[in-house]
Amino acid sequence: MKNHIKTIGLMTLLVFSASLSVAAADFNDNQDTLVDARVVEVSEQRISVVAQTGVEHVIAVDETNTKVKKGDSEVSMKDLRIGDVITIELEVGSRIKLAKQIEISRPRDVEVARIPE
Repeated sequence: MKNHIKTIGLMTLLVFSASLSVAAADFNDNQDTLVDARVVEVSEQRISVVAQTGVEHVIAVDETNTKVKKGDSEVSMKDLRIGDVITIELEVGSRIKLAKQIEISRPRDVEVARIPE
């Protein structure tokens, strides 16, 4: 019985520490960049993205101040589509998650190699 209680305690600790590391993995060390997130919603004031960890983030955008890049060229916010894979640089010091720059890494029409199931 005593070993059973120790095992449960250890498993709880492992699950808790794993959930903390997953939450921290969404952003880099500076807490200002979200890398390879998939766009799930686009509107004039915000975008919703799902990070590699599966966590959804709502990011505010400002058409005049948020720069969108595709390759080496700057494009319009209207070129951002659901399904695109993007990297977002956030405005440092902002109370909300405000996108300073968005880089489209992979447009939604680019197929990624998959392993057959």
